[in-house]
Amino acid sequence: MSLSRVTLVALVAAAIGLSAWAALEPQSVDWGLVTFVGVVAVVGVAVIAYGARDASAHELSLVAALAALATAGRVLFASLPNVKPVTFIVLVSGVALGSGPGFMVGATSALVSNLFFGQGPWTPWQMLAWGAVGAVGGLMGRHGRLPGRWALVAAGAVLALAFDWVVTLWMYIAFTAHTWPALISLYARGLPFDIAHVAATGLFAGLFGVQAAKIVARFRVRTRVTFVGLEGTS
Repeated sequence: MSLSRVTLVALVAAAIGLSAWAALEPQSVDWGLVTFVGVVAVVGVAVIAYGARDASAHELSLVAALAALATAGRVLFASLPNVKPVTFIVLVSGVALGSGPGFMVGATSALVSNLFFGQGPWTPWQMLAWGAVGAVGGLMGRHGRLPGRWALVAAGAVLALAFDWVVTLWMYIAFTAHTWPALISLYARGLPFDIAHVAATGLFAGLFGVQAAKIVARFRVRTRVTFVGLEGTS
């Protein structure tokens, strides 16, 4: 068994053990630790599952290029709070390449861009949330279907809000009292940033979504290689 799979088995076992602890002694459990290990295990399962697909070098290069583009967009827009093209790029990647590559673009973008913004216990949550954006994009683009402009705008807006709410949920679990007023207060405090993210993602999707998905899909087709045997040769 490879080292990555041994690590994954250990994480899953730890997540199951911590979940049992949480179920038996919910008052004494460290919910930040439990959820952190659980999210890391989920991301690890998704990454291992993608690796088991034996993706081509051409697909991996596209995933890497799109993750680099998303990372660059996050860095270049750093001065504008929550006005970032990352969610848009990850969504388009999923639409054009499929759920698996879309998830990898999102997860990789979070991991690599946090080399600039700072790594921490929030990184796996961001990897999961942006990975989910790419996976949903893949469902929208199943069987080569290209969603329309307004479908991309609506999906981008909803997924941008969902991403922010997932990250806020991590803050609630890790740092605040686990009460409804504390949760509502956190979401209310982040609402202006959520609106900025939703508006920016919807704007990017409306202006560039359809064309960007076509361009990425065209690259996917052009880099696909099919080997054909020659019959009758000795």
